[in-house]
Amino acid sequence: MPRPDRKQREFERREQDLLDTALELFSRPNWESVTIEQIARAADVGKGTVYKHFISKDELLFRLMLRFYRGLLQAFQQEFGEDEDILQRFRKVFEYALHYHLEHREYRYVVEYCKRIDFKERADESWRASFLELDQAFKDWGDPMILAAMDGGMIEKRPLVQVTLGLHACFDGAVAMLWAGKDWCPHGDQEEIVEAATAFMMSGFIGQI
Repeated sequence: MPRPDRKQREFERREQDLLDTALELFSRPNWESVTIEQIARAADVGKGTVYKHFISKDELLFRLMLRFYRGLLQAFQQEFGEDEDILQRFRKVFEYALHYHLEHREYRYVVEYCKRIDFKERADESWRASFLELDQAFKDWGDPMILAAMDGGMIEKRPLVQVTLGLHACFDGAVAMLWAGKDWCPHGDQEEIVEAATAFMMSGFIGQI
């Protein structure tokens, strides 16, 4: 694969700098009022430079959401091999994913916004294609392990979609609680939520064998 030339590398570096700057601004409670002009000023570039990389504020938000989930997928692929008990592996995956969300709380407004129905309805078709590609990559990583666990008699056999939908529902609820902070964790005991959600997901994952 040809190595990008200096101009292309500079373009990509500036794009990452703009994403970093935007994330810092979007991580604050008043994030919805942030403008492209404010992002440009904070990044010390012209407004036109931002538009060379992103067609809109929505694209910036979408690209940050993709970066967040790509980071999680990369961690799954690197951290969790096939050299341990599959149920123990899934327990570690659930715990890791919840801690990943806790450790990257600066993305919470971005991710929650990009999950909104109104955002999805107006999203560019190319963005949807990128998200579906990423979603498929998660499935390609996790689905074979779920099916192997079923074939090995470690979890109850049932439709794959039933397992994944149940896990998503519980996981997303746990993330909402963790990201809500003091509203759900008045004493700061977020680990209690992680432990409870992981135990509940494991119970549902295993099923009635």
